[in-house]
Amino acid sequence: MGWREGDVMADKVPHCPVCTGVIKPDIVFFGEELPQRFFLHVTDFPMADLLFIIGTSLEVEPFASLAGAVRSSVPRVLINRDLVGPFAWQQRYNDVAQLGDVVSGVEKLVELLDWNEEMQTLIQKEKEKLVAKDK
Repeated sequence: MGWREGDVMADKVPHCPVCTGVIKPDIVFFGEELPQRFFLHVTDFPMADLLFIIGTSLEVEPFASLAGAVRSSVPRVLINRDLVGPFAWQQRYNDVAQLGDVVSGVEKLVELLDWNEEMQTLIQKEKEKLVAKDK
């Protein structure tokens, strides 16, 4: 486990060893501006054939409205602990919800699609990248 993970697991705020600044995760916090790349891909939603929504509350805009940005004929798959957003209050005939632990839900999808080998290869590559970073 690297020094960043160790700090997080110990419930400490991780700081950069070089500049001593707080290390921020690669996410957008509530109230922060979305990265420009987000707006480059918003136009993809009306052209989508399938939409996966994984691990979210669907409460914060503009992300929350993206579930409704696909055509009504497009299947939407929610892998989440709870029904949220339109899955809770305005389901479509072709919506699918896999409720429970997100990791287990993704593993089930991978198994159903017979992608186990590909997933294990991806996981191994990412583990190797982490090990290389910690050296």
